Amino acid sequence: MTGNAHEIALLERTLTTLVARTGFPVAFGGFAKPSGTELTSFAGTRTGALRGLVIKSGQGLGGLALARRQLTATGAYHESAEIIHSYDREVGGEGILALLAVPVVVDDRVRALIYAGVRNRTEMEHSTLSLAANAARRLAWELSVHEETQRRMAVHDSQRGPQTADTGPTQYDLAELYAELREISKLVSDPELATRIDVASALLRPVAEQPAIAGGTELSPRELDVVTYLALGKRNALIATHLGLAESTVKSYLASAMRKLEATNRFEVVLMARRQGLIR
Repeated sequence: MTGNAHEIALLERTLTTLVARTGFPVAFGGFAKPSGTELTSFAGTRTGALRGLVIKSGQGLGGLALARRQLTATGAYHESAEIIHSYDREVGGEGILALLAVPVVVDDRVRALIYAGVRNRTEMEHSTLSLAANAARRLAWELSVHEETQRRMAVHDSQRGPQTADTGPTQYDLAELYAELREISKLVSDPELATRIDVASALLRPVAEQPAIAGGTELSPRELDVVTYLALGKRNALIATHLGLAESTVKSYLASAMRKLEATNRFEVVLMARRQGLIR
């Protein structure tokens, strides 16, 4: 799947940040396609040697990282015996001698691949590898949030009935907006902008965090969040990541929602919540 404009912007920001934080002069990457991962985004490159290169699983350092599904690095790229040297000409064209590659995995699916390299032989320090791994995890989180937002908006739009001109936002709509503003605030790197978003979302909090009531059943905002993500097919671990909670806390909210709705399993809690109008 190729990235859309928003996702490409996230990738490019990740590469720029990676260069700044690691001190590596060059970083590049691209989104996964059925035919391979095409390199489309760059920071610090001097030539166009890498542009449009399609990385196949198992080939080159990036292909090895894709096959392993984990960060892979070498301080001497051209001499590494681990690598199938399919892309030596392109890597050499950029003057890169030491390189790391890390796949970006979302919902157990590789979505992108990012690299960072230097133009001299060097041992990869643990701190540098950690920064690269964190950058990939952060990008995976941002992509996951974006995809989840798109899914929730699509579900909401498809299930929402015809709206009249004077129909105002429902309490559910305000809760959704409040939750979305909180998520966006976490992704913003500009402190001033993040503060402005927090202030704006705070105006919605008194209404958005009122318990939802339908059919005599009340669920807390967090219980509603958990059940909503559950309705979208998310596992507990992914729900925890999306909401910034421990997985045990998600299980606790889910158990509480099941008791309130008199449900005996995950399928029933979603079914009962929909029947009572708590989720859509």
